Amino acid sequence: MRQVKHRIVLPLALVALASLAACGTASTGNMTTDWASVTDQEWQLVQVIDGNSTLSPTPPVMATATFSSDDMVSGNAGCNQYSGSYEQAGSSLGVAQLAMTRKMCIADNAMQIENAFSGAFVLVSSWDVINGHLVLKDQDGNMVIELTSAAQ
Repeated sequence: MRQVKHRIVLPLALVALASLAACGTASTGNMTTDWASVTDQEWQLVQVIDGNSTLSPTPPVMATATFSSDDMVSGNAGCNQYSGSYEQAGSSLGVAQLAMTRKMCIADNAMQIENAFSGAFVLVSSWDVINGHLVLKDQDGNMVIELTSAAQ
């Protein structure tokens, strides 16, 4: 009877330990990344999903995001500045509706990038860092926004 308890308790203990270790981190394959390594730095848009299209900014259009350690996100959406709040716990991430300036954008595809980028933020429900890129995903685990560190 004692041997049976060990066979049941040990695997449950290992699962519980692994679950606790995952709190506040996201998987990057062989290692984990703490949210603190994402915050307080500028990230540049690599690509954003807009319906069935994938859009990537081209110069002079550049979209950015900075997730501050005080739960605010801000940046440039391609033409206009934006800011809003976010909630992060483990690999979960939620971004509130963004406030945005209303300048007229004249650069080619700036408005298309901006509309897709700001619209994709409301779909975000999780995050991950994959090959140094910050990947924001929807509730189905599909990438909606991919960013790279501006420091790279």
